[in-house]
Amino acid sequence: MKPLFHPDIDDVAPADIFAALADPIRLGILVALSDATEMDKARCSNFVGLASPSLLSYHFAKLREAGITHMRVEGTSRYLSIRRADLDRRFPGLLDSVIEAAQRDPSLPRVPEPAQAKG
Repeated sequence: MKPLFHPDIDDVAPADIFAALADPIRLGILVALSDATEMDKARCSNFVGLASPSLLSYHFAKLREAGITHMRVEGTSRYLSIRRADLDRRFPGLLDSVIEAAQRDPSLPRVPEPAQAKG
């Protein structure tokens, strides 16, 4: 498998970020990532409640190519994370403002909570 492209943060333009986040599913992914507290929650497979796996792959690529996220591959699993430190350095306050506004939007698609195990 060829390595995934991650743009240098200095090559990322605000227009790239806003264009990527104009899609509600991608914005929902960003909000879910910002809420994730455990590494396992950032597995790409945890987002299937938002869209089909093939559509999610497209959205993950758009976020990564815009410089918003980083994806790492471990075996057959892919893990997604926000490039928070890079984005905060390049565009101070932008990420927090976007996430805060998106969290207040009731129409934004949300990642469903995992079903609780019965026991």
